[in-house]
Parts: sequence; structure tokens; C-alpha cells
Amino acid sequence: MTAADLTVPRRSFAAELSAAAALFALTVRQHTHGRRLLVLGGLYLLPCVLAVVLRLLPRPAPADAVEFALVFTLLPHGLAPLTALLYAAGIVSDEVEEQTLTYLLLRSVPKWMLYLTKLLATLCVTTALVAVSVVALYLAIYAGTPEFWTEAVPRCTRVIGVMALAQVGYCTLFGGIGLLTRRSLIAGIAYIVAVEGILANLDFVGRTVTLVYFARTLTLRWIDLPAEQLRRCQDVWGMEDLTKLPSAGQCVLTILVFGVAVSLVSSVWFARSEYRVKTPGGD
Repeated sequence: MTAADLTVPRRSFAAELSAAAALFALTVRQHTHGRRLLVLGGLYLLPCVLAVVLRLLPRPAPADAVEFALVFTLLPHGLAPLTALLYAAGIVSDEVEEQTLTYLLLRSVPKWMLYLTKLLATLCVTTALVAVSVVALYLAIYAGTPEFWTEAVPRCTRVIGVMALAQVGYCTLFGGIGLLTRRSLIAGIAYIVAVEGILANLDFVGRTVTLVYFARTLTLRWIDLPAEQLRRCQDVWGMEDLTKLPSAGQCVLTILVFGVAVSLVSSVWFARSEYRVKTPGGD
């Protein structure tokens, strides 16, 4: 029996919203319990421990250099997209593997709404994880320093905003990849390395299709970086001329339009796809 053979009775819109809210809560609970959260927690803990160790050295590393390496490099290029990949790529495949897709399809929620609800819950969870990691990193780097309240805290809040927007792009993208291939983790890692890692660092027009490019542009435009830190970011990222970069509004609009478009296409794809599911009769 396939998922297409299951006919879900239509109920009122209020009933569908209630069922969607229950599914949202269920998805959040699934994401916040399990090995993935423990693994990611350990990965996020490592840079925090590294920052503390670097501060305790006889000759401590400069705080701005540590911030650049961990907050502006490791987090957006590695941990943030990996978090989105581990959760968003399995929105549907996890349910298929655990043989629970049948029970989701029997809810009074249209299939397209089912996918969007699970995607929204995944986005909220991954954004919360990244936000907590940003706060932890800034505490590890700047806690107890004179510039903690005046400089680090305001930058921390803006970095969270940039990372949240990036998660919109990553979650919707990896959710779509998860529908296209069973090897979504391999495909996602290949994308992170080849596109967000290599292509984004090449100074030519092709990097403008990467999410990291827009996240970096927002970092330069939104975050009030010290002059030396700003020059370091521009030099390393190859973005010396700010006049050639899109505005902050254009970056936000591009990410949101991309996220909405990919989400809608993915939800329609899911609604029209067939999945082998386990029925109550055991077939």
C-alpha cells in the first residue's frame, strides 16, 4: 500500500489548524529528544571549550581573532548548516524509516500542510539551537571583559538575527533535498563543502547564489564590527568594496523569497509523491 492510497477525510479549517498545532508540538518534541541533540550539543560545546582554553593561556589569544574564527567562520560555515541538514533532511525520511508516516497521513491535515508544519517546527528548533550556541560562544569569549556589555552583547543579538535568516534558507533547502534522494545526508554534506565552503570563497559572480554570501553581507551591514574586525572580514571574504554588495534589505528579501519558494515547491512535491508505508494490517 502506498501513501497515495490513504484518503484523509477533510474537516473544518479550525480542526485542521488544531491538528497542525498538535503535529508541530509533536515534531518539536521529537527533535528535542534523541541522539542528534546530544551529538550536536557536544559539537557546539567544543568551540566554547576552545574559546575558554585560549583565554586561559599565559598569552591569551585576542578576543576579536577568536570571535572571527569561531563565530564568523566555524558557526556559519560548519555547525549551522550541519544542524539544519541533520534535522531538515529527515522531515519525511525519518517518518518512513520509523514506519510512522501512516499515522501522520491519517491526521486531518492536508499533505502539503503536514510537510510545512514539520518544516516550521524544524526551523524553530534549529534556530533555537544556533541562537543558544551563539550566546554560549560570546559568553566564552567575552564574559568578564570590559567590552562584554557595550560591544559583545549587541553584536551577539545581531549575529543571532543573521543566523536565524540563514537557517530559513538551509532548512528549506535540505528539506527539499531530503525529498529528492534517500542519500540526503551525503548530498547535503557535499553541498555544504562544495557550494557553501568552496564556491562562496571564490571571488566571482557564482558565489552570489550561496547562502553564506548573503549571511556575510548581512554581517558586514548589520553588525557593528570594530574597524580592525571589519577589515579582517572584508579581506578574508573578498568583500572590500561594500558598494558592490547588495543592501541588507535585498539580502533579507532574497533569503525569505528563496525559503518560501522552496518550501511551497517541496510541499507540493510531497503531496503528490507516493511512499511505501506500513498499514495497520501489516502490509
